[in-house]
Amino acid sequence: PAPRGDSTSGACSAAASYCRPVALDTDLIAYYEAEARGRHRVALGELRTSLRDEFGSRLRSEGRSHLVDVGAGPGLDVVRWRSDGFDVVGLDLAHANVELMRDQGLVGVTGSLRELPFRTGSFDALWTMSTLVHVPDRDVDAVVTELVRVVGPGTPVAIGTWGGRDFEGAPEVGEIQPYRFFSLRSHDRWRSILGRHGDVESFATYDPHAVSGWEYQFAVLRTPV
Repeated sequence: PAPRGDSTSGACSAAASYCRPVALDTDLIAYYEAEARGRHRVALGELRTSLRDEFGSRLRSEGRSHLVDVGAGPGLDVVRWRSDGFDVVGLDLAHANVELMRDQGLVGVTGSLRELPFRTGSFDALWTMSTLVHVPDRDVDAVVTELVRVVGPGTPVAIGTWGGRDFEGAPEVGEIQPYRFFSLRSHDRWRSILGRHGDVESFATYDPHAVSGWEYQFAVLRTPV
């Protein structure tokens, strides 16, 4: 995550040097294509691993095995899902990431979470980590609706993102450009948004990142029956 900036909720300050207008998906594709070509992501941290293992245990206890990983990147989680016996599809906005997945023999699909390229009710579980942080407030309900659409009724949907405060903008940090747009939400506001789309069965927050001060939010949403 990027270092903390000082911005009002919902917009970049016109005077802020760390913020600039972005063409959201176009810039995100360019960023993650460059990241994939540079092989910048090679491992996941302890928290991510722990959350994945806990969610996997939940799925096994419910007899669920057909999973989609939305915003899968180069497939670090997808590899583990498959090794744990799940029938998993990884979706990413950047085709270079999809190619990295396919090079490992994984099922990878290029597409946007704004319009997922799957039929309604295609999966019996969904996992998406650090992806909805790039969705602006004006679009977030439509995106969560789309996530819910591709899974069946009563399905667990795991959503991890960065937040803890309200912020939207593109901090000018890091070596890769164009800079990414981020949308952070306070814990109460994010839980309220998710609650409009189903039952929030669990919602946990984690200590602030040492550099950015952002907190991680992990929720399991149960889709309506």
